[in-house]
Amino acid sequence: MVDSILFPAKNELEPLSHRVGGLVKACYSFPAEDEAAARKMSIQIATGQTIGFLPDDLPIYELHVGRVVNIEMLGDRGRATIVFPAQLFGNDISGMLTVLFGKISFAPGLRLESVEADSNFLRLLKGPRHGLSGIRTIVGKQHSKKPLLMAILKPGLGPSDDKIAEQFGKLVQAGTDLVKDDETRIDLTLDQALVRLEKVLSSGKGKGIYVTHLSGPAFELKQRALKLQSAGAQAFLFCPYTYGLSILQALCSDPEIKVPLFAHPAFTGIMSHGSSAVSPSVLLGTLMRWSGCDAVLFPSPYGSISLPKSEAIQVHESLVRPEGQLKVVASVPSAGIMPEFVSRIREDFGGDVVVNAGTGMARTGSGVEEGAQAFQREIDIHFS
Repeated sequence: MVDSILFPAKNELEPLSHRVGGLVKACYSFPAEDEAAARKMSIQIATGQTIGFLPDDLPIYELHVGRVVNIEMLGDRGRATIVFPAQLFGNDISGMLTVLFGKISFAPGLRLESVEADSNFLRLLKGPRHGLSGIRTIVGKQHSKKPLLMAILKPGLGPSDDKIAEQFGKLVQAGTDLVKDDETRIDLTLDQALVRLEKVLSSGKGKGIYVTHLSGPAFELKQRALKLQSAGAQAFLFCPYTYGLSILQALCSDPEIKVPLFAHPAFTGIMSHGSSAVSPSVLLGTLMRWSGCDAVLFPSPYGSISLPKSEAIQVHESLVRPEGQLKVVASVPSAGIMPEFVSRIREDFGGDVVVNAGTGMARTGSGVEEGAQAFQREIDIHFS
């Protein structure tokens, strides 16, 4: 009876899904001497992360326990795929992550490789409000197949608001579609953000989209977002993993907050690289899309702070592949982007991207205008 519950046949999964509100499938890898050790670890994850342990009266808990649907050995590591009943967490992405990778995250060498869900679970999610297509519409390029161009206001700290506004004006007049704050630009008060927003928008003269960093104490975020939006904010940059997934999900799903939200990868490096970790495709792809982000920045394979090419492509694919009713997210490979890398972006990621440059924009030619023009020329050449 225990094995029939913990190790279900494939044809049992769909009926189970309807009984428990959907299934979320997680793939883990971990050190294992042999298949018996891998089986033991799989059971530990499936039971320990749901009902707590393997009880003698398991059938009583059959609608609450995780189930192992695949085990294999890859060298000296086991790989297990486990499905979790969605009734444990509903559409609460933070709660889901606690179930999938809570206390078990302390297990040495354990890695959460991927997360997927069936249609019953995906129907619970609102997903991105705008996504890539909505951002294109806001920019006025809904019929273009070329990537949008985004710049970063650099240096993000030190220059006066007037200097920041001047830089924004030059960038958008040169053809940059979006210009964002640096994530280290923390507004200690709402007034600081409002003053900068007013000057930046005035300098842009109706061109370009300013992606304003939404920062401040968590209990002020919605109020700040609404006041910035009323003052003309066109999009927000947000750091989900320093604030928490529930706060992100609340902002993305709030009907009063109507502008796109761009997620920054700050703090995810420590969670995705180490003895026990979550893959970047889960942290910066799946969870961001399920939480409702419209655009997601992640390290490109090209800079000094980078992801391996295979991992960066996996992040991108998790943002743009068909997934239920969820909109395609704007994929934004970032860091180390220079004009000459635009052709590599096309080869590696295709056209469903935003080309995002910071120092690469400022240090190309004799100023940010020439930098923007250089990037736009490369986009026109390689995405014609």
